Amino acid sequence: MEFTYLFGGQSIAVRVEKSGDGYLVTLGGQTYTVTASRLSPQALSLTINGERRLAFTAADGPRRWVAFDSQPFVLVVPQAEKRARRGKHGGHESLEAQMPGVVRKVLAGEGDRVERGQVLLILEAMKMEIRVTAPHAGLVEKVLVKEGETVGRGEGLLELEEAE
Repeated sequence: MEFTYLFGGQSIAVRVEKSGDGYLVTLGGQTYTVTASRLSPQALSLTINGERRLAFTAADGPRRWVAFDSQPFVLVVPQAEKRARRGKHGGHESLEAQMPGVVRKVLAGEGDRVERGQVLLILEAMKMEIRVTAPHAGLVEKVLVKEGETVGRGEGLLELEEAE
């Protein structure tokens, strides 16, 4: 999974891949081995290449505040990318993660007809199970995630075409 942020006027790509009990995170051409545990909704205990770090996070619209060991950083989700992933376009709707989490189960596949309220997939976020349901009857056009994949807030999960 790849995320793009603006930091100090420059575009930065962050790639995150599941690896065992943790993640491989590539940033600025360098790859780090990371394990994370959530201490609170805004606090994380991270082990990065064997070194323990404390991080605090907050989000407001496209801005992401991250503080590592009390050093603050402000990252911005590029607006064009955010708009491209969001919303309804001519009867097609992209369902998005409402918060960062891990895809635990994908219960609908491409081509499946679904009913309003049907559970399409299950996310786990902050030790909570979040059931993503169909907002209307329709046809699953595309599943954008796989079980075990980590997703960020606002990231597309699947595309649904409204039934006629």
